[in-house]
Amino acid sequence: MHPASYMITNFFDKAMNAKGLKLFAASNERFFAMDSSFETVFKFDLFCSSSDFTCYVLAKDSDGELTQEHSVNIAWTDGPAIREFMEYVQGMRVTSA
Repeated sequence: MHPASYMITNFFDKAMNAKGLKLFAASNERFFAMDSSFETVFKFDLFCSSSDFTCYVLAKDSDGELTQEHSVNIAWTDGPAIREFMEYVQGMRVTSA
């Protein structure tokens, strides 16, 4: 059985692969979506508890800096909010600086 956080991290991996990016995990619940030249395009700071998860989404801005673009705190029991967050991530656009 997978932990609940696997649902989100596995989704991040698939969504970033669909955008041509590779997802790399740091040991502290941070995930970096990088392009083929290892430039970080998105960063996900994910914090999971037994009742909910919080995620801060950072994206590269026009100056090439990572800035916070979105944040959520969603209960594991809130299916509609989880789906809305997943739709948001799928809709994120890869832009070049």
